[in-house]
Amino acid sequence: MIKAQDVEFHTPPNADYRYGETNYFCLYIPEERIMAQVYTLARKAIGVMYADVLILGCLTESRGEYLYFDAQQHLPAPEKFSDYTTPNGLHIQATKPPRDYRVDYIGKDNTEIHVDFTALMEPFDIHDPDHSPKAQKDKAAQAAGSGLGEAYGGHFDLTGRVTGSLMLRGKEYKVDCVETMDHSWGLRPEDDLHPMGWMHAHFGPDLTIHWINTWDLDQSVDAQHTLAHGYVLENGQVHGLTDIKIRSTRVGSINTAIDVEATDKRGRVFRMHGVAEVGAPWTCYTSAIVTVTVFRWVLSDGRIGYGMAQDNQPLKYVNLRRGRRWTETQPQVG
Repeated sequence: MIKAQDVEFHTPPNADYRYGETNYFCLYIPEERIMAQVYTLARKAIGVMYADVLILGCLTESRGEYLYFDAQQHLPAPEKFSDYTTPNGLHIQATKPPRDYRVDYIGKDNTEIHVDFTALMEPFDIHDPDHSPKAQKDKAAQAAGSGLGEAYGGHFDLTGRVTGSLMLRGKEYKVDCVETMDHSWGLRPEDDLHPMGWMHAHFGPDLTIHWINTWDLDQSVDAQHTLAHGYVLENGQVHGLTDIKIRSTRVGSINTAIDVEATDKRGRVFRMHGVAEVGAPWTCYTSAIVTVTVFRWVLSDGRIGYGMAQDNQPLKYVNLRRGRRWTETQPQVG
């Protein structure tokens, strides 16, 4: 169960230098096909923080087509994680921990973000069996099944309403959407992340389907993705997911279309098809190919929704597959 104090740092006294704690917030403006995200990663044990503000307005494989990008790798870590300001103009505050947050950013080139995140549920603790049917009691199994290994040693997902404004190079946009944020803490080595996805579809404040999946490209198309954790938020009630089936189509590293069948603990099945509208590679870790994409989702009953789809392909994993294929095609010597 997530408590108010869980918005603060969890760094143990003898923390490994790789121990990290994160915040992630996203917003989108469907009629403008604009999305923005705010991400911070603090490594309190060594006193540094990464802070990242990204704004996108197209679907691309080129980072050069970002509308706006401000990412700084070695800022000083703050004293508190519930209320902190970074040197590049970002301020994040838990206004009603652990549910509600305020995100303010005053950047360069007349670009600003001012939004409130108001929760529509209690934080979903992936390691609490009362929340997730996939939760594990054994710590080793818990880490293995988290979706991102020990980096998700502590992790919650939270769906809420995002309201406020975005100013992009002097042009102001109204923000009013439903999105999902997360907060993670644990050992987060940059060079050994896991292949995984973090995705959701929002059909208004009364219905969200959110999931974390692992995946293995060596499997058949229909068997590549496995549910780690997830939930359905329906009319204010949260129902953990028990199964998910995913079939995705990629162009290069970008997910362009996804078919999903999600089953919750009530036995209810939700089927939907998603098409990418805005997205690009995101280099939050140089050791991984991460893509962030906003999908337009169509539920089987015709309802339209939107939501972020993150895809993590660690280069260690990608290079291993490529190296294996290369070795198999080389002629034998001697």
